[in-house]
Amino acid sequence: MSIRPLFPLLALLATANATAPDWRLETGEPPAHFAARILDRPEGDLNIVDAPWNGRRTIFADYQRGELQNNYTVSFRELFALVQQPDGAWGKIAVTTGEEEGGDAEVAAIGFANADRDADRELIVILKWPQQHYDYSGAFYEVRLFDTPAIGKPALTYLEGLSKKFGGVGCECSSREGGDTHYRFKTIAAVKQELKRLGY
Repeated sequence: MSIRPLFPLLALLATANATAPDWRLETGEPPAHFAARILDRPEGDLNIVDAPWNGRRTIFADYQRGELQNNYTVSFRELFALVQQPDGAWGKIAVTTGEEEGGDAEVAAIGFANADRDADRELIVILKWPQQHYDYSGAFYEVRLFDTPAIGKPALTYLEGLSKKFGGVGCECSSREGGDTHYRFKTIAAVKQELKRLGY
């Protein structure tokens, strides 16, 4: 499954030398309100996960957006990480985009595990696409793993090779004609168990 480019090259070049915004979490400000302010989205549109990642507080925020393509509105699920810096400011990092796959993408789970040879934990994202069709129903799932944030980079590095070890898009589905299919990696615990089996 391809990863949709999150930042056009020309936009990156145009902003390469721009001063980074000085985003600050106000005292008592809820994470959802802070994320809405940074992402310029209505607070009610956001799903929030507030968790420490390698010693830094990180607010994950995802939302759905629509894009008109050939007179049809295609939905995308955008996921960002807002990461607190040592000086107290926050950085915004693009994580991934879930494209429409027979249903609208959802972020089913977010977690962390060591997936390489350094001490830092990598990011686990499990995407889900609910399916409701004439001949089958259920949900598609996909595991995507990402390296830790790199200084000055606007997006996380997708660990494509390792992510493919989880089978790409899988179906937890029931067929109208009988017979079910199952996807093994619907939870963070299952992904961690497989990473351990792979030697991480």
